[in-house]
Amino acid sequence: MSKVTVKLFPPHSELQRKVMMHLANRNTQTKIFWLACGSKWGKSLASAAAMSYALPRIPNSLHRWLAPIVKQTKIGRRYCKQMLPPPPWVKENKAENTLYIPSKDIELQFWHGQNPEDLEGEAVINQFNDECSKLQEQAIVSSRTTWTRTRAQVLNISTPKGRNFFWRGCMRALEEMERAKFENREPKEVFYTAPTSDNPFIPRESIEENKRLLPDRLFRQYFLAEFIDDGEVFSKLIIDPIWKEPYQKVGAIEIWIDPEAKNIPIVAGADWAKSKDYTVVTAWDYSKRPFRCVGFLREQGKRYTEQLIDVAKFLRKFKQCDMLYHDKTGLGNVIDDLLGQIPGLVYHGITFSNASKAEMVNQYITATEQNDILYPNWIPLIKEHEIYEVDTNSLGQMRYNAPEGQHDDIVTSCFLGYAACQEYADKDFEIRFLEDLPKAEFVPNTWENWAYESLDIDPDEGF
Repeated sequence: MSKVTVKLFPPHSELQRKVMMHLANRNTQTKIFWLACGSKWGKSLASAAAMSYALPRIPNSLHRWLAPIVKQTKIGRRYCKQMLPPPPWVKENKAENTLYIPSKDIELQFWHGQNPEDLEGEAVINQFNDECSKLQEQAIVSSRTTWTRTRAQVLNISTPKGRNFFWRGCMRALEEMERAKFENREPKEVFYTAPTSDNPFIPRESIEENKRLLPDRLFRQYFLAEFIDDGEVFSKLIIDPIWKEPYQKVGAIEIWIDPEAKNIPIVAGADWAKSKDYTVVTAWDYSKRPFRCVGFLREQGKRYTEQLIDVAKFLRKFKQCDMLYHDKTGLGNVIDDLLGQIPGLVYHGITFSNASKAEMVNQYITATEQNDILYPNWIPLIKEHEIYEVDTNSLGQMRYNAPEGQHDDIVTSCFLGYAACQEYADKDFEIRFLEDLPKAEFVPNTWENWAYESLDIDPDEGF
């Protein structure tokens, strides 16, 4: 078989070169490499290069790429495939998420950390822990048993996320570097930081735009690679002391309405179910600050016409709804057309771009930090805000979403509701619902009459 050379891209900095060489360097006393880097610094490409460079140099060896979720392991496998020679030199087993070099008995496994106990097993010679700060700590503890005896080379790289075990590891490495310098020896662990600006391929104007738009603590974390205290997108939520009762579940519907809010005007935010998501509507008292969430509706598994009927019933529980902001991204004018058939409802559909969504979320984050919002003690609401995260695209632009496999429907409904509060606070309206007007003669074939007749729903009936 002919000799094959692995060709790597030129590193954009000396630090990226160190990352790319670490796993192949078996003669150093420095075994563990910690790197806190800004978003889009180039960690995944550099780590794929490190694996691709080390793999053919260590015959009869097992290597591991560990990421928080399955999707991220596939990204790593794709990068490594692009850098390594094609078959027959390197073969792929998609079912086992593995790459092989048969002629040298070398195997590279791609694992996710969602089941930490699965990581115990064979001796590993090299390991890369991708987005280390998002891994479960137990995943690192379990995998450590596979590389302690082999004295493996380990890369721990991540954007910071609060002061968790990744931060503790970085600080331990920093202390070890200082101790080794005093003792005039190689450190066993090293720690470096790398801001996004070190990557010359990220537009400077994109970084400056994020500095302007993002809350300072998030910019420092995601772009300057600093460890901030909490690391969460939403640092705190203020729970409304007026909350008096738990929410109710009626069939597939979760619903709560503050009894004292039934006689006040409200605005609302709605996020419609797509695929397996939830439809969520939150109602807001915008008459004074802080704005209060005074009701919510969440349901799943219903057709759009059924959802619209439930939303109409929910909003009629209040004196009046002065505005409903809703997310129509990916739905076009379908929802707008249906909402237009609900008498008296004032609504505004929003189609998000990355930039417009980021701007709206950033305003909402600032509001939570300034205690401008009061929330009900609803566990799903609190959980969604805790796991909400920010990522960046290839140009360094921010994207807000829930982690893979999680939901963010409540958060979306809340920041839409908050946007409506900002828009309509301190403004007077004289909007009346159909039932407040003189009774008109029955008009056949309207959407509302069709819904009530075909689904046998009483317009005055509750959930």
